[in-house]
Order: sequence, then C-alpha cells, then structure tokens
Amino acid sequence: MNIDTTSLIRDMGMNAGLLCFLAALYSIALSALRHPDLSIRKARQRWLPWITGLMFGFTGILTMLVPLRLAEGVIVDARLVMAGLAGAYLTPLGAVLCAVVLGAYRLSLGGIGTGPAMVGIVLTTGIGWLWQHYRPYFSTQRFGTLSDGLWLVGLGLSLAAGGMLAIQTLPPEVARAVTAQSWVAVVVIYPIGTVLLGFLLDNVQKLSQREEALEQTAETLKAMLAEARQAASVFVNSKDTIAIVQPDGTVLDVNPTYTSVLGYSREELIGKSSAVLLHDEGGEALFLRRVAQSIERDGRWHGELARRRKNGETFVSELTIEGIKDPDGVVRKWVSVGKDVTEQRRLEQALQQFGNYDALTGLASRRLFAKELNAALHKRTDTPGILALCMLDIDQFKDLNEQWGQPLADQFLRVFAQRLRADAGPDNLIGRIGGDEFAIALTDCADTESALQRLEGLRQSLARTAVLDNVQLRLTCSAGVTFYPADPGDADGLLRHADLALYAAKEQGKDRIAVFDIQQGQRVQARRHTAKLVEDALLQGEMELYFQPKVRISDGQVVGAECLIRWRHPERGLLAPGVFMADIVGTPVASKLDHWVLGAAFKAGQALVAQGSPLPLSINIAVSTLIDSKFQQEVARLLRQHPSLPRPFLEVELLETETFNDLSAVAYVIQGLDDLGVQCSIDDFGTGYSSLTYLQRLPAQIVKIDQSFVREMLVNERDRALVRGIVSLAHAFNRKVVAEGVETPAHAEALRDLECDVLQGYGIARPMPLQDLMGWIRAWQPPPEWGGARQLRR
Repeated sequence: MNIDTTSLIRDMGMNAGLLCFLAALYSIALSALRHPDLSIRKARQRWLPWITGLMFGFTGILTMLVPLRLAEGVIVDARLVMAGLAGAYLTPLGAVLCAVVLGAYRLSLGGIGTGPAMVGIVLTTGIGWLWQHYRPYFSTQRFGTLSDGLWLVGLGLSLAAGGMLAIQTLPPEVARAVTAQSWVAVVVIYPIGTVLLGFLLDNVQKLSQREEALEQTAETLKAMLAEARQAASVFVNSKDTIAIVQPDGTVLDVNPTYTSVLGYSREELIGKSSAVLLHDEGGEALFLRRVAQSIERDGRWHGELARRRKNGETFVSELTIEGIKDPDGVVRKWVSVGKDVTEQRRLEQALQQFGNYDALTGLASRRLFAKELNAALHKRTDTPGILALCMLDIDQFKDLNEQWGQPLADQFLRVFAQRLRADAGPDNLIGRIGGDEFAIALTDCADTESALQRLEGLRQSLARTAVLDNVQLRLTCSAGVTFYPADPGDADGLLRHADLALYAAKEQGKDRIAVFDIQQGQRVQARRHTAKLVEDALLQGEMELYFQPKVRISDGQVVGAECLIRWRHPERGLLAPGVFMADIVGTPVASKLDHWVLGAAFKAGQALVAQGSPLPLSINIAVSTLIDSKFQQEVARLLRQHPSLPRPFLEVELLETETFNDLSAVAYVIQGLDDLGVQCSIDDFGTGYSSLTYLQRLPAQIVKIDQSFVREMLVNERDRALVRGIVSLAHAFNRKVVAEGVETPAHAEALRDLECDVLQGYGIARPMPLQDLMGWIRAWQPPPEWGGARQLRR
C-alpha cells in the first residue's frame, strides 16, 4: 500500500466517523423529544430545529478540516453533502441554520473559491429540500424495498451535480482545471457519503418513530385498561340496572342493581331468556324485533317497558339499549341500561290528573276543557247545526261564602256540578273554569233558538233549592253564551266572548242569559288591529310631534308649547290622534307611544336650544304610564342627559277623568316629578266629578280648563260662570290656570278679565311642525286688541 492510498483510506475513515458521529447526535436529539411531560416535549420540540441545524452545520465544518485528498492539490470535503442532507432531513429553519453556519465558516477562510462555495451551499440546501418535498413519491407501494435506496442515490447524484455546477462559477480556466481533477471524485464520493449518512439518519428516524409508536401503544393500553376498570366499576356500582344480552334475548351478564331490582340472583338470570322479565311475555318477539330495527337504524333504542319482578309485581322501567359491535363490525351483543320510574310516572299521572280535573267537583279544568273544545271544533267541519258555548256564574255565591263559610260553599259547588253533569247529558262538554264559574258546550244544536231554550232550562234546573247541613239554599246563576260558527275562533276566543257576555248578563241585573254581541267583538278585533298598526308605525318612524304654543296673557310672552302626536300614514296622510288613540287606550302600545313622545319632546327641546329659542314643552301621558316606576326613572335619565334645557322644561298633562281611580298613586308620582323639576297639570279640568278633590289631593302646579267651556263662554253665561269658578278655585289653591280653546281676540279679552294666566288655542296658533314653531316664535307679536299685553318677542 503506497502513501497516497493510505492517506485516502485515513481521510475516508475520518469522514465516515464524522458522519456516524452526526447520526449518533441526531439520534440523541430525537430521543430527547420523548418525555412524559407534555409541556417539556413541546419546549424541546421548539428547540429541535436549532439544535439539529447547528449539529449539521458544525459537523460540516469538521469535514472541511479533514477533507479527502485525492491527489496533489485535489481535495473533496463533505460540506455540500451536509447542506443537502440538512435540506432533505431537517425543518426549513434547521436547514437554513446549517447553511448559515457552513457559509459563515467558509467566508472566514476566504480565497477565490468563496463565491462558488456559497453558491454550492445554497444550491445543495435547496436540492435537499426539494427531495424531501417529493420523498412521498418514492413509496414502498411504487418501488418496494428499494424505495429508500433509490431516493438516497438520487439525492446523492443531485448533490454531486449541484457541487459541479457551483464549480462552474469559478473563472473559466480555473473551473476547467478543477472540474477535470475532481469530477470523478465528486460523482463517486458525494453519492456514497449521502447514501451512508442518509441510511444512518433513516434508521435513526425509524427507530425513533418505532419507540414513539411503542410509547403511544403503551399509553393507549394504559388508557384502555383504565377505561376497562372504570367501566367495570360503573357496571358493578351503578344505581341503574345494567344487563348484557344477545339479540335473541338471552341474558349474558347483569350487575348487582339488576338482581336487586328484579329479585332474581345472577345465576338465575344468566343464560335465560329475558322474556321471563317482561310483563307481556307474548310480545317478546315483537319487542326484540323493534329494538333490533332501532339499533340498526340509530344505534340504540330508548323507551319504557312494563316489567315483572320475581315476586310477580309489575313496574315501569325506562330503558336504553345500545348495540355493541365486534371488531368485524357486527352487532352481537346489546347493553341494556334501565331504571325503575314507576313512582315518577305515578306522580306525573297524579299531577296530570290534578292539572286536568278540578279536585273539588271532578269536572274538567279550564285547560282540559279548552283542549276538548278545540277538538270538538275541529270535528265540526261541514257539520250542520251550531255549537253553543255557555259560561255560568252563581249569582249570590260570595254572600253564601261569607255567611255560611267555605265548607258549606264547597258542598254547594259539588251539588251544582252534579246537577250540571246530570242535566247537560254525556255528549256535551262541562268544566269548572274557576271559582264559581262553570262552562258548558252544547255540541249539537239545531239553531240558536233551540240552544237558548236548552240553556234556559238548564239554568232553571240549577236554581232548584238544595238542602245542605239542614240549610236550605237556592242560588240563581247568570249565563253568557256565544255560538259557533257565527262567532268563528278557537276555544280561547270563544271562552273570552262567552265571558264578556256573562259580564253583560250580570250588569243587566243577573239571573239571566246574555248573548255575545258579535259586532262588539268585531270592534275589539278592530282595536287590536289598530294597536298593531300603531306599534308598526312607531318602529317604522311614521310618528311625529306637532307643537301648539302657549302665551302668557299678562305680557304676551310665549311660555311653552304642547306636544301633540301626529301619524304620517303612508296611505292616509297626516292623522290626528283622535283617529287612533281611543283604540290603543289600555294596551301596551299606549305605553310605548307615551315613552316615544317623552323622548321626542327632549330631542325637540334640544333643537330649540340649538336655534336660540329655548322653550318648556308639555306632553300628554296616560295615568297607567305615569304610575309605572320606569317612567319617572326615564324622565330623570333624560334630564341628566340634557343639562342645557331650560328649567323647568317638562310639563306632564293628565286627563282628569283618568286620574280618579289612582289618586294616591298619581299624587305620589307627581310629588316625585316635582322633586326632579317637572311640573304636572290636570288636563280637561271641569269635565270630571271630583274637581275640588283633585285640587286638594293632587300636588299638580297647573290646571287646564277644558276647551268646551272656553269656546262657549262668550255666548253661554253658564259656561262663563264655570270658567270664572275654575279660575278662582285654582288660584285659591295656588295653581296656575291655562285656558284651551282660545279662538278669537274676544276669548283672550274675556279670559284676561277673569284673570286667567296662560292662553292656548287656534286664536294663538294652530299645531305646527318643529321648524315652523321656531319661525313662529321669532315672528310672534301679541294682537293690538290685548291692551294690557306688552309688545314682546321671545
């Protein structure tokens, strides 16, 4: 062996050792990823690209320190193999880091070969990344056991080509000389080094993956063992009955709760048919077939089943039966999980009985009666004749209860119900709606006259004297009736209509029958329709405010304006409140409209301030809205939100006829509004019945004389005297007086003579939009006829 051969073997051995050393380090790095703590594994995973990239880079530096010396002046190192393998085996970050380390070291060496070396490092790193990207193409399905070898040989040859291509970036003469001396070595050594190190790296990766798979399998087995133990614990300790059966009903196993509930021992059940446990043994085959179909379709069956204990006792069991598939996907076992719900169903039945039937009389409750009435109405399609629905109320029942006590009153109700059931007949519906109110539906009447005759006879029969605890009692009853299909609707609607007719009978003097007025019902329906339209108009922004000014008579100054609602209907044009307000009184829509007016008034006040014409505004509010706590809270919020408005700004006008029923509540709210700086006025004063009482008990600051008195005061001395009395009475209680309906200068002069404070009416100005009000305020001058009024502008 000569010196050149010995040196070559030595250099190849050192490079091979470096490659093996790199493979060992790579194996250590991969094995470090396996740790039972997930957080540590994740942290190591983040550092792996940095560690492996530095490994490959520094190993490449070592190969440059011990290159293969093929001849004098001809050396080959493995740095490009390192760069290519880094691209082929590492993440993009690791490959880039390896290339940076190799490039930095090569730059430090300098020389004419620095540029080609940089090109070679970048080129081979990219070649390696491409081969990594297309490695799935070399699958065992396509190339068999040679797939990995073919991929490595192809990678090695590609790296050799890349190395030779990098050499061509040298000056032409140098490139030709270097190529001639080294191409054979590069083409031989690069593939050999690539295959050698790639083989080691592949084995390291496969070994690591195998160890990881073994660890995962062990973890899976542990989890399965834990689940099996848990399932066994659930099976043994569950409070539900659990049984494993075959689809033919043969019992394979049961848990202790199952034997306790059924009364059989485990040995008595295993291997036996479950038919012995069914209440209806003859239906076992049908039941099993139904369960099998459900499991095939949905994977489970759920329902209730009547079962039988060993002692013969029957109970209700709520069951869920699920199919268990074998590894081949065939269901060969069922798991049945159940619980005894006998007491629960018994309680539900008792509650249903309690909800559907009256406990005192045994008659149907209102809910059940309505349900049965709806069913009867559905059956009457194209049926001749009519259905009569009658509501009955015992006239003197309250006196009976107060005089003789509840026990005797309850006895009378039972007697009343018995008579009603006996006289009405079995084909008709009877129910106790509540208290002393009963309902009866005559389902087959020829016409209204015959129905009324039958109901009158029934009513007279119910009024017969009854002897209870040696007490003779004879109580009459009132009745309200409506007829279907003349009165179309469902059970709830018919019951409401019959109830309205019942109240009408009581108002007419009791002890009689009243028939529901369908026209009245149509009016109610029309009101509901209007309320719905008004609610929609609010949502669609069709409502707006008009403003009618108020003028102080002493100096002609504008002291406020009343906000009046208008509906800009898309088809009917501008509508005054008289068109729709009466239909929404007492409905939730009225309250919504009141709150809209309140908010719109504050917006208008803010606009007046912005135009330099600050002005107090008054709004009309229903008493039901006023006494709602939300109203006062909303007023307080709006006042805080608009600090620039004049004080006092808001005045709330209340109808005298509305305040009478809630006098104490209204007084309390008025006082609360006064504390906020909000004034209140009694509107239409003089039209109610307790004007003096109002002035005494309501802390309202303003009284508005109804316009009907003001208009006629010039020609009707009685109205003039009434206006004079209202003014004097209001001033005596220290209230300010506003007169509505001022239409002429003569009205103004007469009211000035009576010492009225403020005027409002068409003679001053008609209601107008906000923009027109601003211009009117600037142009306003009191008429010359107001001799005592100074010519002022506000």
